[in-house]
Amino acid sequence: MQGLRVAARLHDIGKIALPDAILLKPGRLTPAEFEIVKTHTFIGAEILEGAQHSFLLLAAVAARTHHERWDGGGYPAGLRAEAIPLAGRIVSVVDVYDALRAVRPYKEAWTEADALKYLRDGAGSQFDPQVVAALLTAHAAGRLPNRKSAGSVQSSA
Repeated sequence: MQGLRVAARLHDIGKIALPDAILLKPGRLTPAEFEIVKTHTFIGAEILEGAQHSFLLLAAVAARTHHERWDGGGYPAGLRAEAIPLAGRIVSVVDVYDALRAVRPYKEAWTEADALKYLRDGAGSQFDPQVVAALLTAHAAGRLPNRKSAGSVQSSA
């Protein structure tokens, strides 16, 4: 999957079209707000699909499919298992890990141990079990970025 490392960074590009009031909301989203959030998968894919570079086409696949679930309960298309492109399955795991480890307006960052447990527990239902196993192997080998929390503010003092 050459280029996926760069392409994955664009998976949420469709969020540029969503209202800040929803993206930065400190509390739980309403069902109507969540339906709006779900559109970022289509919007992002549409932005990227006309590209001429192969990594941008890969990014379009990731944008469209990173919220699909291994068990078929995801969105936007309800794809399951291998019907989900590998790029979407990989970005799903990495995106959830990153989101759990990040400070957000509505939550504190999870500990690394809790985030990894969530991924292990979701293998075979939310996530491709082989992708989770690969992430856990990379983590055990020290190949994941070491950071306290994605999105945390660092002081320049």
